Amino acid sequence: MSTVVDATASDEGSDSGARDPMAGGRIELAESELRAASPAAWFSGVVSRIDDAATAFIHGDR
Repeated sequence: MSTVVDATASDEGSDSGARDPMAGGRIELAESELRAASPAAWFSGVVSRIDDAATAFIHGDR
């Protein structure tokens, strides 16, 4: 298991700060794509609807 320090530390013998951890390719998703691909986003919507229904049932429709 690596830590952030291990992942960003430069190799011994090289210039300090020569390694750029943000260099190279990376995967970027728009927020809408992330929500469509993330099961956690699906469940948060379901949980919110269940919570709203339970609140309406307990406290009556407002």
